[in-house]
Amino acid sequence: MSKPLRSISLIALVLFATFVASGQDLEAIIDIDLETPAIIRVRGEFSKAGKILNRRNLAFLRTVSGADNLGNRVSEVRLSDSAGRPVPFRKLMDGEYLGDSDFNRWEYNVDISPQKNRYAAAHVSWFADGRGILMLADLLPQFGSAAKKVSARISFKEPTRFDHESIIHTSEKPGENGYEVSNIEEAVFYVGRGWEWGDSLTDPFSGDLITSGSWSFNAGDASAMAKEIHEYYSKLFGPNPSGPPFIGIAKFPVQTAPGEWQAETRGRNVTIISSDMPFKTQSLQRLHEQLRHELFHLWIPNGVNLTGNYDWFYEGFALYESLKLAVRTNRIGFADFLDTLSRAHTIDSAQSQRISLIQASANRFGGSNTQVYARGMLVAFLTDLAVLEKSKGKKSVEDLLRELYRTHGKSAPPAEGNAAVIDILKTQANENSVVEKYITGVEKIEWTKELSATGIEDSDPGPLTTLRVKEKLNGGQKAMLDKLGYNNWRKLSVPSK
Repeated sequence: MSKPLRSISLIALVLFATFVASGQDLEAIIDIDLETPAIIRVRGEFSKAGKILNRRNLAFLRTVSGADNLGNRVSEVRLSDSAGRPVPFRKLMDGEYLGDSDFNRWEYNVDISPQKNRYAAAHVSWFADGRGILMLADLLPQFGSAAKKVSARISFKEPTRFDHESIIHTSEKPGENGYEVSNIEEAVFYVGRGWEWGDSLTDPFSGDLITSGSWSFNAGDASAMAKEIHEYYSKLFGPNPSGPPFIGIAKFPVQTAPGEWQAETRGRNVTIISSDMPFKTQSLQRLHEQLRHELFHLWIPNGVNLTGNYDWFYEGFALYESLKLAVRTNRIGFADFLDTLSRAHTIDSAQSQRISLIQASANRFGGSNTQVYARGMLVAFLTDLAVLEKSKGKKSVEDLLRELYRTHGKSAPPAEGNAAVIDILKTQANENSVVEKYITGVEKIEWTKELSATGIEDSDPGPLTTLRVKEKLNGGQKAMLDKLGYNNWRKLSVPSK
């Protein structure tokens, strides 16, 4: 598949000294200097044809997953009008400035040194050891809102002594003088040395994949996995509305123990920051897990027009779908499937201060992140059991997800996420009890009845949940287990000759 201009040398981007009119809302030049690689200079101005009306406030993203006080990275701010005359301003707080009058141009420095919390590397811009990831959402001012996209023309000034191997990788559309970005909230640029294309080693899938650093796997392994997983979700939901994915896999910018990882999917950009595993088989297993989870997010939540904090749903159901897909592809056995659910139930049962999943999602990054994932996955499992039982095995939670995506796709009117999900749970799965007890309610998950109908039991009466399949099963239980993947290893096994 031809990919013209997908990688452009930074040296080739010695761009306009003055801005020209375009259909974008704003234009900006990002200047990376290897003398001080962690400090970048950003110069921008409003386009004449742009739709931004508020031209007195210069505000920046102040918090993101794993990082707070991002505003204090900004320094040496200057504002000016269209004629280049300085516009006086007041600093209201770190990362927020108010001009005495309207301004048309701005410039400032941003310190993109890696954050102290290493997990922030998947969510916020950084540059270290000749490579980095630039996310426009935390580099450019916040002129838009959740309901109003801001577009931009982005260019990169030639860095000091950047060699010919220093390039940019991005899914953004290249133009004559840089990149045409339709939504700065979703734009990601992978910059620096050593990025390797996955499709150079295997048949390309309908997307792009790059890796940085030395791994136990190669870029071809990663690309083949991404193809397999992306094809599965495409069959489940339909084509990805944002277009083919662009996947960037990199090491943490600081030394990190084996097995740690963090990821984020913005628009169609999937960023995975990880440490490697000691052995290739473990490394490939972890990579498959990362891709299963993140590629799900291309459709939910990124492919639906839902608003608000309904993280419990798209994170919990992503975990559960990832788990089922792992069983389906024989990446894990059914005992591993039950072990993961057991650990989630143990975590949820141990919560001393119980809050609803709605509240947990609203306070996700204030201490409720674990509950969002663990309890959210358990709700997805219970929903699957309910749909399977109601339909006598003809439907599953995948049918519910498909219906949600069909009803609330990007072309649908915006809807509040929690309300939309709860409505479909009640109407499609007839799950009033799950909603009232475990989503809007705060009850501990008691699932003995539901598990029994499936042939599963908790063999540990103590505080640690230990799920296992019963020794004696009736016909209905065998059928339910089969739908959950209990016998999948038999279906995928190749008979010996």
